[in-house]
Amino acid sequence: MPANLPPEYFKAEERYLQARTLEEKISATEVLIRVTPKHKGTEKLLRTLKRRMAKLKMELRKKRGRKIGRGGGPSFAVRKEGAAQVVLVGLPNSGKSKLLQELTSARPEVADHPFTTREPVPGMMEFEDVQIQLVEVPAIVEGSSLGKGLGVQPLSAVRNADAIALVADVSADPLEQILILVNELNAAGVRLNQRPPKITVQRRSTGGIEIRGHEMVEGGELEIKRVIQERHIHNAFVVVEEPVTREEVKEALDESLVYLHAFILLTKCDLLPDVSKLKSVERKFGDFSILRADASPAELKKSIYENLGLIRVYTKRPDEEPARRPVVLPRGSTILQVTRAVHKDFEKHLKFARVWGSAKFPGQQVSRDHVLQDKDVVELHV
Repeated sequence: MPANLPPEYFKAEERYLQARTLEEKISATEVLIRVTPKHKGTEKLLRTLKRRMAKLKMELRKKRGRKIGRGGGPSFAVRKEGAAQVVLVGLPNSGKSKLLQELTSARPEVADHPFTTREPVPGMMEFEDVQIQLVEVPAIVEGSSLGKGLGVQPLSAVRNADAIALVADVSADPLEQILILVNELNAAGVRLNQRPPKITVQRRSTGGIEIRGHEMVEGGELEIKRVIQERHIHNAFVVVEEPVTREEVKEALDESLVYLHAFILLTKCDLLPDVSKLKSVERKFGDFSILRADASPAELKKSIYENLGLIRVYTKRPDEEPARRPVVLPRGSTILQVTRAVHKDFEKHLKFARVWGSAKFPGQQVSRDHVLQDKDVVELHV
């Protein structure tokens, strides 16, 4: 079947051939993919273009990583403090600085002009007896992942966070803002509210590529081997645990990707002229928690804490009061996890534990795999 490519394709192809930088090549390839008709005659061409795009973006991420590592500007990494780190990400004048002021003791400059914040500003948010670190990063713009605005560094600052707050001004077009943020983060290798494909790759020195579960890969064994060999992996034991596409296999092999929890934080809600704007965000991003900044500070702090998926556990010794400061753990943690958090040697010496809170009765003796709840009191016997 003929491809029947439009004139726009050949113009974009000429742009690609004349491109001198990775950014220019990526831009031209994006146009090539967009203008190529989608039918059986162009399937092979589209696969080639998408492979080229993935390779170019990986080269760009590596190049920028080397520049930052060599001192290509101020470091945007912020050392974690408190129980968790939440990064506030938004377009210019989205209200990030004001949020940071209202929720922490930090005092970033607040102004009407764009790019007031030029480097990350951290602040500690207190929620009851837990401290959460909020970090405002400089504004993201469309094309930040390609070097526009303040470049890729604000995007790189989110990679070590525990969660991302996508801050959007509802007095403008919140849906468009959030789409830009999600697309730029995705282009920078940050996946939001997704989990990595269930594929494990164990490299080895000999033996070729052995695959367990290849029948669950789109295209079968030959296709997954082709994808793996494209990454210059020629000896590996691969386990596929769920149905996956070719693109998901690529993502599983891409060690530069990070997977982070994200929620939406809407600002300037008092200026909301059209409720339909809020509804459009809810329809498009129904799998994201949506918080409103016009809630009281106490309510907003509670919502942020709940979005982090954490629990507080108070340890105690026999015949003593519980500790004033909790051990903060991921939701779903067990007695075993709190034991490890208290002391690395307690696990092998643990005899039993008693729990107040999630137990059937106060002080019930429980097993190591007992799942704890927020504000449980745990007495460890070692």
